[in-house]
Amino acid sequence: MALTKIQTFIQKLSESENVKKVLSDIQKLSSELQKKVQTLNADEAVRKYKEIVKKASQAEGDLEKEVNKVIVKIKKSATDVKNDLVLYKKKAVQQKNDLEKILKSKKTVTVSVSANEATPKAKKAVKTMKKAVKSNSKKKITTTK
Repeated sequence: MALTKIQTFIQKLSESENVKKVLSDIQKLSSELQKKVQTLNADEAVRKYKEIVKKASQAEGDLEKEVNKVIVKIKKSATDVKNDLVLYKKKAVQQKNDLEKILKSKKTVTVSVSANEATPKAKKAVKTMKKAVKSNSKKKITTTK
């Protein structure tokens, strides 16, 4: 009984023009709200995308600056190493020339240390010097004009 009365009340209420108008207004507002939500989400997504692109481009710029700094440091180090190598080469050539002059001036090496008194280092030094003198005397120096 109560159920049938409730059903008839709902039926009469739904047939009313004011209720139909309110329902259509609610449906219209609901659809407009859904559109707004979609555009808000799209706008928010675009805003986030722009932020991300901005951060990415900023990070790219920072990375490029760091890479350029490292390249400058590497070039500077390479220049320093090159200069040092040139210096070392000049010193080595000078020492070689000095040693050749000494070896040419002394054809024989005499050591006045007896075999019992000589240390192993001294014996080794004497052998090295004798070999250097022998190899220098065997070399023929040729010059080109």
